[in-house]
Amino acid sequence: MDLLYKNQKYLNVLLGDIGILFITLFVHRFLENSQLILYIGPVLILVNTLQLWFSKELKKSLDFIIRYRYPIALFVFLVLVFFRVNGSSIGVFDTIYGKEENIITELFGKARPIRSDEFVVQVPYFFSQYFNSFGLNSHMMSLSGQNMIIGYNSPVLDLTLIGKPDIWGYMLFGNEIGLSWYWNFRIIAFLLIGYEMFVILTKNKYLSLFASICLVFSPALQWWFAPHMYQVFFWASTLFVVGYYFFIAHQKWKKVLFTILSISALVGFVVSIFPSLQVPLGLLMLILMVCCLIRDRQELKWEKTDFLRLLFVIVIVGIVLGVFLVESKDAIKLLNDTVYPGKRISTGGDYPFANLFTDPAMMLTPFQAPKALNECEISCFNHFGVLFILYYPYLYYVVKKKGGSTIVGNALFIILLIEIFFMIIGFPTWLAKITLFSYMNRMVLVYGFTAFLFTFWSIQKVWEYRKNLRKSIAFATGCIYIIIYLLAYRNYGSSFYSGHISSLIYFVIPFILGGFSILLFTKWRKLFFPVFGSWVILTGMFVNPIVIGAESITNHTLVSEAVKINLENPKENWLCLNSLHTQNLLMANGIPVLNAVNFYPDEMKWNLIDPEHEQEDFYNRYLHMLIELTSDPTSFSLISKDACQIHLNIEDLKKWDIHYLTTNIGSETKTVLQNYGIQYSVLYTDQASNEEIIKLDY
Repeated sequence: MDLLYKNQKYLNVLLGDIGILFITLFVHRFLENSQLILYIGPVLILVNTLQLWFSKELKKSLDFIIRYRYPIALFVFLVLVFFRVNGSSIGVFDTIYGKEENIITELFGKARPIRSDEFVVQVPYFFSQYFNSFGLNSHMMSLSGQNMIIGYNSPVLDLTLIGKPDIWGYMLFGNEIGLSWYWNFRIIAFLLIGYEMFVILTKNKYLSLFASICLVFSPALQWWFAPHMYQVFFWASTLFVVGYYFFIAHQKWKKVLFTILSISALVGFVVSIFPSLQVPLGLLMLILMVCCLIRDRQELKWEKTDFLRLLFVIVIVGIVLGVFLVESKDAIKLLNDTVYPGKRISTGGDYPFANLFTDPAMMLTPFQAPKALNECEISCFNHFGVLFILYYPYLYYVVKKKGGSTIVGNALFIILLIEIFFMIIGFPTWLAKITLFSYMNRMVLVYGFTAFLFTFWSIQKVWEYRKNLRKSIAFATGCIYIIIYLLAYRNYGSSFYSGHISSLIYFVIPFILGGFSILLFTKWRKLFFPVFGSWVILTGMFVNPIVIGAESITNHTLVSEAVKINLENPKENWLCLNSLHTQNLLMANGIPVLNAVNFYPDEMKWNLIDPEHEQEDFYNRYLHMLIELTSDPTSFSLISKDACQIHLNIEDLKKWDIHYLTTNIGSETKTVLQNYGIQYSVLYTDQASNEEIIKLDY
């Protein structure tokens, strides 16, 4: 064993090379459009192997990157934006509407149809703002007008821009560069913020760099990258970092910087408008910030002028949010009064025990969709929360005995226990409401994030006090963890994938992750990182494609013809029949389509066809609209909680003042129009999408 330990660096490199080789072959075999990995993999193996001879030089390079991380990040950001690189799933439109030959938009990976909130709703909303002069209210999808900040924080020229730097590119450079700016800013900025967050928590720059990468490329954040969940995690983390340095910073220029950043972070967090994450994450990061300030209270030097800084932040944030609330109060009320998502109340108790662990299926979701649920809903953070919860009483005892600080660990430990109680057992309704837990219907993500923070805080403490920790206790804890891990997934994932794959994944992965996590408590701890790093790469880095440009939004013959028609008659309303996609694609190109997605009910539109509000439960929600024409009375039926099928009476077309339709070739639309005596003309027939454009002549 001593000989092996002396040659641990060879084992470390070997594990890294094996991990890279496995990822290269696995990705090339199971991920569409992944030829590029065959060039990247060998380069990474070479760089990893060079550690054997140039470890000092590589460490210096790493130190250089950490030291100059901000100018390096800016340079990388500018290069990526210049080449219009993004990770959007807009390529799905190419499969529906066709594209010109020899046009390559997806450089690597594949678009994700499951991410319809991103490419069907968010991107069209953002792009449509270019044609709306970035106004607060838009009539591109609504007769009454939709508040575009409520609409996934679309680009709006107003004071809240100070808290939305990720969308500045849209207003500065237009849609294509704006999309690239949005994606790259979010990734690079969160890598920087994540690093600073873990430096505060652990005081270890190398561990913080690794943790930051693991955080940003976790399955949870990549599958939910857009529209708003990623945003809430980013701004909550930013608030923690900026808030900490707001009180700790001593130099004058830093005080000025963090005063300005505090305004941006507070505005950005508040206008994210996703209470089910904002409430728990806001409380979590506030508690952690206070704990870190108490831990580092010797560094605090609060002066009288700092009260002026605090007052300045409060006043400016109050003005920005006050103006936003006044201008948007009606839209916010309509949103809160919706059946979905406005009236959701969570009391917990309905989460499976398996949700307390990293889901082994995460290694499959980027390559094969599960049979039950979907990739987004089962996505999670990669962590060892349960392992360190089991180990923490002993770790706490040792650290306190040696005079170390455990205030951060205590806070995370207690918060995790509360989160677990809520998830597994649940709260009474009255308790859920007074504690604000009634908002927390995404607790599994909040728990995963908390467990992730606790994991890396604990890893640092284990390293720091390794000479005082008994290996036998760590080994026993690790074995218990593996057993519980296996039992938790014994039946949980059986329906996600085919039997033999499911059985293999849910048996082998807990052994691998659990087994190597035990090494963290030993002198072999460095061997853990190439294995866990490989897991992070496999589960998170191949979720979203690498895309060049935004031609998938504009490069379709149906779109080109519709744009030409709209330029001739720009103020006339369109309706897209028999589709959940066409309406949003046309809206992204500046065409007003009344059945594009609405975030809250378009009162003017619905009052025209349902003046007594008899069908209100169907449309009083965040709504995708699938519309078919009929000569029968208008009727509604729910497809899902956020989608409704509407059989629209032909007479209601006139009430909505519809002048143009798109419909499937061969549908009953023209027959219904003829039977009702409405004159029409087919302006364009598109074979690629099997749709046609019809002009109505009342």
